[in-house]
Amino acid sequence: MERPLSSIERLRWRLQRPVLSWLAGPYRSAFKGNGVEFADARPYQPGDDWRRLHWSLSARKNQPYLRLGYEERELTCIIAIDRSPSMYLSPQKIELWQAAAVALGWAAYLNGDRVRWVTFTDRIEGFSPRLRSPFVLWESLAGLLQQPVRGHHSRLRPLLAWLEKVSRRRAFVAVVSDLFFQEDSAETLLAALAMRHFVLAAVPRSPEENLSIPWGYLPLKEVETGQLTTMRGDLRPPAPQPRLRYALLKPDRPPIQSLREALLAPLQ
Repeated sequence: MERPLSSIERLRWRLQRPVLSWLAGPYRSAFKGNGVEFADARPYQPGDDWRRLHWSLSARKNQPYLRLGYEERELTCIIAIDRSPSMYLSPQKIELWQAAAVALGWAAYLNGDRVRWVTFTDRIEGFSPRLRSPFVLWESLAGLLQQPVRGHHSRLRPLLAWLEKVSRRRAFVAVVSDLFFQEDSAETLLAALAMRHFVLAAVPRSPEENLSIPWGYLPLKEVETGQLTTMRGDLRPPAPQPRLRYALLKPDRPPIQSLREALLAPLQ
C-alpha cells in the first residue's frame, strides 16, 4: 500500500487546478452565508451565486466582484475522516476518500479558510490545530493517516461530542465516511449536526458496495465486526436538507464532480 505522505503529495498536485476551476466557487457559495453584515469583497469565481454581486465595485473594477460578510471571512473548515476498517476495503475506495479530503482541503485553503483535520473510529483517533500554511496542511494530514488506529469500528457520537467542545462557532464540517456506523441512523445524527454547522457528507463506495437491486436487502458480512448483516439495495444518498449535503463518491466518476454537484444542489 502506498505511504500516506506520498499519496497525499500526489493528490495535492493533481487536484490543485481542478479544485480551483470546479470546486472553489461552489464551496464558498454553498456554505457561506449571504445574510450577514457586509465586510469585504472578492473577485467572482465560476459557480458563485450571481445574486451576491457587488454591482458598484464590479463597475469600477470592470470585472465582477462578490460581497463578503464577517462570517465568510472567519469560517473554519473541519474535515473529519473515518478510519474504520471498512474505509480500507479496496484501493479504489481509499483513493476516493483521500481525493475527497484533499479536494475539500484545497477548496477551503483557496478561499482563505482555516482547515482542521480530525480522524475517528469509535473514538477520536487524532486531530490537528487550525491550519493555514499549505505545507503544514498536507504534512499534518499525512501524519494523521500514518498513526496506528485503535478503534475497530466507527461511531458518529464521539465525533459530535468532540465538535461540541472545539467548535463553538458555526463551521463547515465535512464528514468523509462510508456511514457504516454501529449506532443510530447516520442521517439522523448528521441532521442534528447540521442544526449548528454547515455539513457535507462525502460517502465513498467501492465497486463491491455499488451493487444494487430494485428492492429488498443485500446480505453482507461486516468488515469491522465480522457479523452477518443486511443493507438496503438502494444506496442513493438522501435528499439535501438545510445546511446538509451528501456527495456519493463512486469509482466511475471524478470525486470533484460529485462534490461539486452536492455543493450546488438546491436546499430543500
